Amino acid sequence: MRKEILVNVEFQEKKVAVVEDGRLEEYFVERHTDKQLVGSIFKGKVSSIVPGIGAAFIDMGLEKNGFLYVADVMGQGGIDSEEAVFIENGDSKQPNTHPHPHHRKDKHEPQPQIQDVLKKDQEVLVQVVKEPFGTKGARLTCQISLAGRFVVFMPHHPHVGISKRIDDRKERERIRQIIKGVNLPKEAGLIVRTAAWGCEAKVLERDIRFLIHQWKLIQRRCAMRKAPALVHEEYGLVLRMVRDVLTENFDRIVVNDREEFKKVDRFMRAAVPNLRPKLHLYQGDVPLFVAHAIQREIEKIYDSRANLKSGGHIVIEQTEALVAIDVNTGKFTGTRNLEETAFRTNCEAAREISKQIRLRDLGGIIIIDFIDMEGHDHRKTVLRILEDSLKRDRAKTSVLNLSQLGLVEMTRQRMRKSLESASTQKCPYCQGRGIVKSKETVASETFQKVSAYLKPLKNEHVEVTVSPEVLEVLNRENRKLVRFIESQTQNRVTLVGDPHLHVEEVRLKRVLDKRRKLW
Repeated sequence: MRKEILVNVEFQEKKVAVVEDGRLEEYFVERHTDKQLVGSIFKGKVSSIVPGIGAAFIDMGLEKNGFLYVADVMGQGGIDSEEAVFIENGDSKQPNTHPHPHHRKDKHEPQPQIQDVLKKDQEVLVQVVKEPFGTKGARLTCQISLAGRFVVFMPHHPHVGISKRIDDRKERERIRQIIKGVNLPKEAGLIVRTAAWGCEAKVLERDIRFLIHQWKLIQRRCAMRKAPALVHEEYGLVLRMVRDVLTENFDRIVVNDREEFKKVDRFMRAAVPNLRPKLHLYQGDVPLFVAHAIQREIEKIYDSRANLKSGGHIVIEQTEALVAIDVNTGKFTGTRNLEETAFRTNCEAAREISKQIRLRDLGGIIIIDFIDMEGHDHRKTVLRILEDSLKRDRAKTSVLNLSQLGLVEMTRQRMRKSLESASTQKCPYCQGRGIVKSKETVASETFQKVSAYLKPLKNEHVEVTVSPEVLEVLNRENRKLVRFIESQTQNRVTLVGDPHLHVEEVRLKRVLDKRRKLW
């Protein structure tokens, strides 16, 4: 299998595509004006404390205050040192800081109150673990972690663990011996990432020393700067991809911009010199994504519909609360019976859904409506295909059973906006509803508005401005009604079409009557 990372730098944004055997598998976009916050560290100030939700709002000098739960202050969201799991969302990897049973306080032991832990205007060092979303500010933690290529360094968490994906006993023991030889700061710990499998001792030690040095610089900046202030900025998209995704399994990484190529080259020489020969500068006249025949695939990401090879299709709709995915047979009718058709379509859809979730970076609650199947074995097989396909996802996912109605409820960790949310805006015509009123409906409502507007008036001239398509209906079908309104209210009505007007918009205004010299 040929695997490549393609980096396309444009005037306002950087785009990264992961391609396997010519097929687009992952896609990320970062704008120069909209950098990722996850992983960045701030010296913040407590703006307010809300005991009701056990959280504090932290002023970090950004547009929105971040919020910090008491558990993320006290470090109850510990990491199991033997079963460390990496939540790998899109292009970045952060250690799982959800509370683990071994680190939770006893349920009978009093829980700390946020007002006892933090005070208003108190300065606090925090790290962003979840991007601002909608009206919510960034989710923060005081349990700082610095991600390297092979390890994650945790200055306030004195535990050492190894990713459970390194499941070879001898390899785990080899890594443990290497870690024992490293002099970690007091109260600090680390987790060895999956990428460390087979890593030479000197390379692993160098990665740890670099992160310790980075932490000392952060402490220095924190002492010098006044809150609120940024004290450590996470790498940009391209360098994160090199650090977190690029491995020996990739054939090459191609960059189309010379300046970005130089940045990547410097980073690789310092961090992963053994992978440096895989870096290539693209200098072709044809755009990079076009040359690799993936541009059309990228454009399809923004469609609500994704076609299946069999003739079926899936429809993806994002709402504020959840993502709904509907599976349809479409043109596919099968050769046997309805059950077989549904089963084959669902199997194909399960694989495509997992891919679309990665490509679009969908997160939160996801509801999948598969085609109804009677057979228990068929439902079990479809669920297994979905779960197996999701294993390659670097984001943490959780899937519930497939119901008899064909519904699957799953969750996927959301650390930032989905690709659709980050790359699109609410439609100025339908305001995100996806539909607009018909011209006939608007024409009918126009008469109601005109009648109400004219009721208190007499001997006035009123101009009614609508879109051309609505005007056509008014002139064609309702001209007599206009005359009736004029005679009933003793006012004059003029209909005007404006091509710049939204189909649902109606404007009413009184105009000057030269005979009476009135507005």
